[in-house]
Amino acid sequence: DDILVTTTSVEKVDKFFQDMQVVELKDLGVVSKFLGVAFSYDEEDGWALDQEQVIQDMLVKFGLGKAVPVSTPIGGEQDGEAPVGSFLWISRCTRPNISFAVHRATRNSHAPREADWRLAKRIAKYLKGTKSIKFVMNADENAMGEDGVLVEAYSDADYAADKKDRKTVSGGVVMMAGAVVAWMCKKQACVALSTMESEFVAASQTTARMLGIIECLKEIGIKVRIPSLLHVDNQAAIAQLEGEDTTGHAKHIDTRHKFVKDFAKKKVLLINYCESKKMRADVLTKVLPAPRLVELRELVML
Repeated sequence: DDILVTTTSVEKVDKFFQDMQVVELKDLGVVSKFLGVAFSYDEEDGWALDQEQVIQDMLVKFGLGKAVPVSTPIGGEQDGEAPVGSFLWISRCTRPNISFAVHRATRNSHAPREADWRLAKRIAKYLKGTKSIKFVMNADENAMGEDGVLVEAYSDADYAADKKDRKTVSGGVVMMAGAVVAWMCKKQACVALSTMESEFVAASQTTARMLGIIECLKEIGIKVRIPSLLHVDNQAAIAQLEGEDTTGHAKHIDTRHKFVKDFAKKKVLLINYCESKKMRADVLTKVLPAPRLVELRELVML
């Protein structure tokens, strides 16, 4: 099995290998490649991750080595899928900018159609043209201090995006110390009755993901700054999340989504309004034109 050891000092790495002498382990030095992900480090820019070789191998495997690159991974014609497994691995490791396209591609993986293959080819063509892009992880010193590490999240929703069942797509980005560490693109289980409701549910899904990361950090002894931040680009949803709206418009929303309101009341979570143009999670919820995709790509560290 492959094991990646991460610590805050070389001494701790050495101690790990000393403690693990009962197991036959081979120290391969500073990581340069792990499970298909290439790593490089720069003192100024931090860690950069890419899957260029994985993408190239995937293109060859599916006979798309000579495909002409395109500027976006999904077009407005709403295509479908094919070599989904490869796309999922790439999107989950280093390429949040293709997550929405891959989400679309997985809808008919049990019985792919011609349209699904067209979308698969488009994603592959986009990856071919952008295979050298690196996912950068570089901490912001202002987001770390004696009061702990800042953990924040961006949530967004594309209301009634799916034309088949009119369910909304949620998008979420989680950051730690100014670096993106997790993202999600997920169809909501229920049919939202308004944009506010869809944003409310997306915020709860993203917060749940962020809380999982916070608990993980606490388990390994990293102090987390309180409150954590949740960025939302819908004022009506923020009013509901903060408990300011007393009209009862959200009483019917499943109680499992209302835990966010409880965290906000306890001042553990601070909900912040974010302009739509600065909403990082926008890249995870909808079909975007090439210029906007490039803007958001930079906001999610690509």
